[in-house]
Amino acid sequence: MYYLISFLICFISGLYMAIYFLNKWQHTPVIISLSSKPTAIASLPFPTVTICNMNQVLRSKVEHFPKDSPDYAFLQKICFKEHNYTQFQNFTPRSEKDTLPNFIVDNAQSCEDMIVYCKFGEVQETCTDLFREILLDEGLCCVFNQLHPYYLFKAKYRFIRDFTATNGRTTLPVKWTFENGYGQEYLPKRFYPRKTPGAGASKGLTVILNADVKNYYCSSTNGAGFKMMLHNPVDFPFIRESGLPITTGKQTVVRITTNINEPSPTLRQVAPKDRQCYYSNEKTLRYFKFYTRQNCVSECDAELVYSICGCLPYYLPLIYPNATLCFLKDMDCVARCERLFMVSSVGECKSNCLAGCHEITHSPDMFSSSFSRHDYYLPDKFFHNRTLEEMNEDLAMVTFFYKFNNIRGYTKAPYTGLTEFMSQTGGIMSLMVGFSVICIAECFYFIFVKIFFDLNLPRQPEKLSAEDDNMNATINQDNALDKNHLRYLIKPRKPINNRTMDNALDKNHLRYLIKPRKPINNRTMVWNIDDMKKYESKAMQIKK
Repeated sequence: MYYLISFLICFISGLYMAIYFLNKWQHTPVIISLSSKPTAIASLPFPTVTICNMNQVLRSKVEHFPKDSPDYAFLQKICFKEHNYTQFQNFTPRSEKDTLPNFIVDNAQSCEDMIVYCKFGEVQETCTDLFREILLDEGLCCVFNQLHPYYLFKAKYRFIRDFTATNGRTTLPVKWTFENGYGQEYLPKRFYPRKTPGAGASKGLTVILNADVKNYYCSSTNGAGFKMMLHNPVDFPFIRESGLPITTGKQTVVRITTNINEPSPTLRQVAPKDRQCYYSNEKTLRYFKFYTRQNCVSECDAELVYSICGCLPYYLPLIYPNATLCFLKDMDCVARCERLFMVSSVGECKSNCLAGCHEITHSPDMFSSSFSRHDYYLPDKFFHNRTLEEMNEDLAMVTFFYKFNNIRGYTKAPYTGLTEFMSQTGGIMSLMVGFSVICIAECFYFIFVKIFFDLNLPRQPEKLSAEDDNMNATINQDNALDKNHLRYLIKPRKPINNRTMDNALDKNHLRYLIKPRKPINNRTMVWNIDDMKKYESKAMQIKK
């Protein structure tokens, strides 16, 4: 009983710890650890910078619109004002260009007028060579260092102006991905997405923005200025909810903090539901060529609007090539859908938008100080011919840069695998009850296999071979006695304690008689003739 209780205690303890390791494996399938090697920022593209003016229409262009006109209705939509669009239910576009995107492009401040000074690294550049115009949910914006539309979208994108070269130098687009980087052994002399020149403010991107406050008609916030967002080159940004403000009259420093998440080679063996991330080739999007969580969410928003309103807003991906753009009669429906974009409980589509296993994110640390309010020397030559009033009312200076030359990323790896789990469980069970894998085979054999064969296939007595039968049935005539003597030898005898010593032979003969013998059938009787004659003579004397 003592040993039984001890065995049960040890077995239950080992089983409990084995279940503990199993639960830990199931609930913590992935562990994120600090990467063993730093990543040089020179091998990465500079973060994509998107900048939008908070005012999306110039007063000088829109202040004369009648209040009952379609243009005035477009204006209210751009300014995020409430408006009654029911009067346009039966209104048909006046021409193919009578769309909200074209209205924004015609009446908004262009990137050439908004960005008046650019310097990348230590070289001053023409701003139109660096920034591309793009239509987002905020309106007309300017984007720097984004992937070319050919590499980014599966379908044609109609509202992005490609780069132009004013100085005769052509900047060629190249492909970049999270997994393979630039993927080319030899890159052109001038290409984009551009690599990071180095660390420090002098090696970053510096822009001077002109808000043109006197020409403001409305603002997406409660003041004048700009919205800014940092993201990677393959993401399609949404500025309205996530953009950071840049105020006029100040110089702002944006120190970039980049987080890199890379998977270990063994992470692919874990199911996406358990590791909570997708590789780029595991989930295919309809409009974007590269999977990211942001791009997936964009397509989910487009699916929601299309299922409710039957059209797509200009700033959402064109997931259906034949889908129509939403017009004035659809604005109320689009506004209702936009209020649902940030509600996580709406739809199951966004719940399937997991993070990418390869991922690069950028976080800005922003610091700002006011421009000079007195007349003294300024180091930037751009401000030498500017008045203090213009600087403090219309202009804003922003510098984006890295603090260090290297980035310490993170690695996603399985917390434990099948081999590790078996090692942990086997170690515990061996420590507690001396259990091993061979014990499983033994238990299976005695519990199932042996019982099955015993019940279904009973064994037959083993039959001796003919050679064994002849050996046990006959005795060599040369070594045998006569039949009477043989019967005497094999005749059953009483126990030695019930016989008198008078009937015994000498001591040697007595030891021979009482020596335990095997059954006659299992012994081979080999007799020596001289010994048998000697034994026979003594036996005859005993009979007398």
